[in-house]
Amino acid sequence: MNTPASLSIRELNGLGELALTPSLARAVWGEGDHPEDPGLLLAVQHIGGLVAGAVDGDGQLWAYLIGLPTKDAGIQHSHRLGVHPSARKQHLGEKLKRFQREWCLERGINQVRWTFDPLLLINAHLNIHRLGAVVRTFLPNYYGEMGGINAGAPSDRFEAEWVLGSTRAEAHLAGQPSETWPQQAFHPLEAELPATLPEQIAVRIPKDFYRLLREDQARALDWRLKTGPLFTRLFAEGYTLTDVSLSREHYLFERGAEC
Repeated sequence: MNTPASLSIRELNGLGELALTPSLARAVWGEGDHPEDPGLLLAVQHIGGLVAGAVDGDGQLWAYLIGLPTKDAGIQHSHRLGVHPSARKQHLGEKLKRFQREWCLERGINQVRWTFDPLLLINAHLNIHRLGAVVRTFLPNYYGEMGGINAGAPSDRFEAEWVLGSTRAEAHLAGQPSETWPQQAFHPLEAELPATLPEQIAVRIPKDFYRLLREDQARALDWRLKTGPLFTRLFAEGYTLTDVSLSREHYLFERGAEC
């Protein structure tokens, strides 16, 4: 596929456009993925959910997002966000999330939550640093055994909490985060957390976990098994994941931070 020159970020319309999502899902997550049926996505829209995409002038779908209603009227669950591998340098993930934010605020929805792999640094950077979400919840092996690009390791997940109108979200969306970083970082494969922890702690994260999973599964599993207990302890002790640095390959956890 050729990379598109211009794209429209909007809701997908009708079964014809919704039917484009399964093939895109397999391009993103692998042939072992189990994408949602287009008829189900039509029902999601009918009951008040969001199915949005990045569509070019020829009607080709390059990225999509699914947002589901929840039992809490003011909270939406963001179920899927996928970008075609050929279009990943156009910030489509961020554009879709910004579209989702405006869509939700127009309908009185003030918070969006979603899960993501705790070891995917680039995803975490978008979710936490670019958008201003935070994480306070770790979900071990949340989906059980998975296929596609997720095969070969437990499906641990973080739950992101994005308070759409918060001062924090506004600052991060404007590119003006206020977090400060400690000079030293903890490496999960080289040491254990000390008994007493500071108010801030930086944690090293692998640069490309998916690549590591393909090329060195044993080390990828070591990362998974060492970080699970670490995240569990930090959240149990009142820490929040508040920022992500791509250049350092670090997560920043702060005790008692607000959303």
